[in-house]
Amino acid sequence: MIKPFVENEKLGAIKALLSPHLLSEEVKTEMNRFPSQAIIGLGQGGGRIAAELSRFGFPTFLLNSSKSDMEEHKHLIPEERRILTLSKDFPELEGTDKNAQLGFQIAKENKDLYAKVALDDAIQDAEFVWVCVSLGGGTGNGALKVALTYLSKVRENRALPGGKIPLGVICSLPSSDEKGSAFRRNALAGISVIQQLMNENKMGTAIVIDNEKIKDYYANNPLKTYGGTEIDAKSYSNMVISSTLAEISTLPIMDGRSVFDKTEFLTTLSTPGWLSISKHKDLQNDDNIESVIKNLFNNNEVLANYEVENAITGAVAVLYPSNKNITPKIADDVYSYTSNLLNTKVNLSIAKNSKLKNLTLYGLAVYPTPSTRIKELKEELSYWEKIEKEQEEAKKQAASSIGLDEFSNFFSSGNTASARKKLTLEDLGEDFGETDTKPNKIKAADLEDLDF
Repeated sequence: MIKPFVENEKLGAIKALLSPHLLSEEVKTEMNRFPSQAIIGLGQGGGRIAAELSRFGFPTFLLNSSKSDMEEHKHLIPEERRILTLSKDFPELEGTDKNAQLGFQIAKENKDLYAKVALDDAIQDAEFVWVCVSLGGGTGNGALKVALTYLSKVRENRALPGGKIPLGVICSLPSSDEKGSAFRRNALAGISVIQQLMNENKMGTAIVIDNEKIKDYYANNPLKTYGGTEIDAKSYSNMVISSTLAEISTLPIMDGRSVFDKTEFLTTLSTPGWLSISKHKDLQNDDNIESVIKNLFNNNEVLANYEVENAITGAVAVLYPSNKNITPKIADDVYSYTSNLLNTKVNLSIAKNSKLKNLTLYGLAVYPTPSTRIKELKEELSYWEKIEKEQEEAKKQAASSIGLDEFSNFFSSGNTASARKKLTLEDLGEDFGETDTKPNKIKAADLEDLDF
């Protein structure tokens, strides 16, 4: 069981983002029913997402080919759960320089480590497991298929009714500020891996952080710590998704007239598809509920956007202060408009809390197709591939335009001096009539044609 939020000294700056209801006595007394979750962070970006989630007491593992990347989280995650994936084929490397195919090769070399993490009691006993990764990167994105393959097999033992696997992914997409084709190619390949596993019913939902959105939103209102230090945009987005996930995880343990119970919560997370979570913090009695619901599911400061119609499943929660009653009409309207907007079955939660001052809404929806950002990434990939091709051609033309072709063979092997070598007694030997012959040594060239 994780610590009550009010007693958690590791929350740090993320505490400023939390809904007040997490610090209430009602939530504190029911923490033994809080859905247990375990976290695995792959690579640098995934490790940073995982580290923010670890602040809530979730058992967290990091796997990375760069020790330096993991060391920044040593105050949050114990050494035995910061696992270095070294490469025998590339022993000099730490990291992959955004080469996801190299990341995949290194992950395969270290498959026993990924299997060991998947079999850890903290992973097997958790009611849900999240894998965190930056899809624009190389190490984590390259390891995604290896990690999910083992985890899916292990998590089958915790399958929910209907065979849904309680295993999900929290991933980020690159922004347009991240230059070059590699980021886009990596991200699209990672999305393909996730979608394939969803299609095979080997995992549940994926939550997508869209770094293109956060760069515009956050520039206007950056978060600062109590000491005045400004939080960078990507750290802020990791804090938002971590705090939001913690908040919705309290919904099954809250008392109310309509409950989104733990089975419904875990089933929603375990439904194969793309999960969007959003919050509206100040619902007024005279608000246009239909407009609020549209905004709730269509706008999110951090998470990716989707085609809202025809969701697979959804949920909406209404939390209200204990000293205020919510009219049945508001609850009915919230449910009705959500059902009509998503055009699917929707779970409803209505709960009160002593720490809340305003009506608060949470919306969850699982969609069958990836974010609308994917189309943009494809267009950006084509753009960068064109630029990089033009750069390569320009480089070749520049080499020929300077008019130095006559010197192209200047340093060829035929024009270089003979290499000196130290002499041995054999080099000085003379024919004194010996007739014994020595066998020829095997040369490296003699081994090249051997077929394994």
